[in-house]
Amino acid sequence: MDRQGEWTLSDWERLGRAFAAGREDVGLTQVSAARALGVTRTPIQAIERGRQSNGQPFSKVTQTMRGYAQLVGWTADSPTLILNGQEPKPATQPGSASEIDARSDLPSAVDRELRSGKTLDHAVVHLGTNEDDDTRLIVVLQGAENMTEDEIDAAWQKWRQTRRRLQAIPGETDNPQES
Repeated sequence: MDRQGEWTLSDWERLGRAFAAGREDVGLTQVSAARALGVTRTPIQAIERGRQSNGQPFSKVTQTMRGYAQLVGWTADSPTLILNGQEPKPATQPGSASEIDARSDLPSAVDRELRSGKTLDHAVVHLGTNEDDDTRLIVVLQGAENMTEDEIDAAWQKWRQTRRRLQAIPGETDNPQES
């Protein structure tokens, strides 16, 4: 049973201890784990401590936690299993930092974010000023996998406002507004 929202500080601390042990088992330091995940050492320290940097327990399993789980050879859902008092599930093929990075030429943190959640929309804003300048800004709207319809609607409303501002940037978008 998933007790999300009911997890206590001791649950988060147990998860943190499991991450620290898993990291040590695969021979990583906090710094090397952070580098592999495309983050600074601070989130790794917070995860292993079981508290956010403000001292409060986490409120949900983050993408960094899921990526960290894969880095130490667990499935991405292992943090939830541990929080619920179970053991982490070994991945069938543990992902080393180099394997994670080899999946895409994107930074690992971006690649991981794009592979998680539900893609709701995107926009491409061409910033180039010359015909042969293909400089562009790409924005992907991602939602959580378990979002309700109301949450999707709220995110969509915020996205519509933000998208209008993006489309006001000089240049052309791949989705021209109809007049």
